[in-house]
Amino acid sequence: MQSVRHAVDGLVHVLHTHKHMRYHFVIAAVVLLVSALLRVSRIELLLLSAAIILVVLAELVNSSVEAVVDLVSPERHPLAKAAKDAAGAAVLVAIGGAIIIGAGVFMKPESLAVLQGVGRRPAPHVLHVASVGAVTVLVAVVLAKLWGGRGTVTKGGAVSAHSALAFFCFVSVWFLAPDDMIVRGMAFVLAVLVAQSRVEAGIHNLREVLIGMVVALVVGIGLYSALAMRAGGA
Repeated sequence: MQSVRHAVDGLVHVLHTHKHMRYHFVIAAVVLLVSALLRVSRIELLLLSAAIILVVLAELVNSSVEAVVDLVSPERHPLAKAAKDAAGAAVLVAIGGAIIIGAGVFMKPESLAVLQGVGRRPAPHVLHVASVGAVTVLVAVVLAKLWGGRGTVTKGGAVSAHSALAFFCFVSVWFLAPDDMIVRGMAFVLAVLVAQSRVEAGIHNLREVLIGMVVALVVGIGLYSALAMRAGGA
């Protein structure tokens, strides 16, 4: 667990100090959302996920090389430049590969037809939709925490991640159990209890919990509503 905490600290440091990593996270969330709207296949989703992981991994390695080079050679040196350029090239290659994969998935005639509202594709699996929504909510919360400048990614901060995920689960239950008001009510009560626990523990204030709730509602309702309209149109 200590090693995991150190790894998370490394990721947070890169997110704080490298704006390109923040861009990668935003783009990844958008790509995953589009993948759900286009109802990509399981293999296509795995390829997109692998491309995202490859880009993030390359950026982490690039940041590590830059930190080591700055420590060993704070002055300008041709070898230091070569090391940084090579690490940057690794990120460029990873991004190029991700673009190729994305183009192969999204530029197919079937995908373009779905975007135009005339295509027919099988509905995505519920786990695909739920995981995409959860990742999008987490990305939004992490970026809000970083820009807010309060707390840490795992505790405190400008937005309550626990509240956001709890209310996203509530939205998921709302759309997946349209005829069971008891289940819907229980999901809402559980989400409220999670949010209340964050306030009572002093980890977040009411405003931060409400922001988390709004983020979850916007992402969840937008995603499931879009999928419902696609299903209705198909």
